Amino acid sequence: ASLLLGRTDAAISSLKKAVEHNPKFMHALVLLAQVAYGAADLDLAVRTLEKAVALAPRERELAAQLATWKKEAELHQGFQARPGIRFNVLFEGPEQRAVGERVSAVLEAAYWNIGRQLDIYPGAAVDVILYSDKQFQDITRAPAWAGGGYDGRIRLAVGGALRSPRSLDRVVVHEYVHSVVRAAATTGVPAWINEGLASYFEPGDRGWAARALKTAGERIPLEDLVEGFTGFDGPTAALAYAESHAAAELLVERLQPHVGAFLQLLGNGHTVDQALSRHGVEPEAFYAEWRRRVGIRDAAR
Repeated sequence: ASLLLGRTDAAISSLKKAVEHNPKFMHALVLLAQVAYGAADLDLAVRTLEKAVALAPRERELAAQLATWKKEAELHQGFQARPGIRFNVLFEGPEQRAVGERVSAVLEAAYWNIGRQLDIYPGAAVDVILYSDKQFQDITRAPAWAGGGYDGRIRLAVGGALRSPRSLDRVVVHEYVHSVVRAAATTGVPAWINEGLASYFEPGDRGWAARALKTAGERIPLEDLVEGFTGFDGPTAALAYAESHAAAELLVERLQPHVGAFLQLLGNGHTVDQALSRHGVEPEAFYAEWRRRVGIRDAAR
């Protein structure tokens, strides 16, 4: 129940009590490990999953997950930290210090800029981890086209980042917006809204989405963009992001200055249509305008 309400701390507390009451409560152990990992408490996640694996040594998926988390924990032990009030930046060695300083500066600016526009200022400090490109792929298993990710921590592939600082800034802000969305709504936000807002608030070139839509041959229905985009190949992902960008642009136009409140409604269990209606936006008119902007001629939703 706490998880459904977005109360991660309360969920962890309840799960800890369950495990104390019954140390062999496998479901509680596994769930506690998963929730702890999502809350960026890797130590608790590893310790808890070790207990679960000890109770069920033949569960190969649990053993594989534990090995992956241990590998991540071991890698992070060799990282240096640049702690801050709002962001804790971890990086490997002096060669990444300059990148870490730039990332910190971009995040601090984004905290205030995005906060003013969405009226959301995350309270908890966010861990930001800088990886080499290979480390990023090994840890996240992200598709080759991804340069960053957010799973409770901001993870960035920064190989050669200072050779293209604007590209780095774009990815940093993109992933930070994901953390802002989660602060407003831990559940209930479709990928087209989450990724769309992250793309919309990126600094730099504002015309990339229109160009991507112009060159793409087909379109993806909005209902097929509810889950994440990691299973898409590069061209399909580019189209998914462009369509989501168009939807987010429309959301901002229709809802500003209430986008943050709209996200909170989603997190509280409202559907997208209900949340739009609560803010005076007729859902069918919204979808019709989105279809027009992305070039879908068929009026059927």
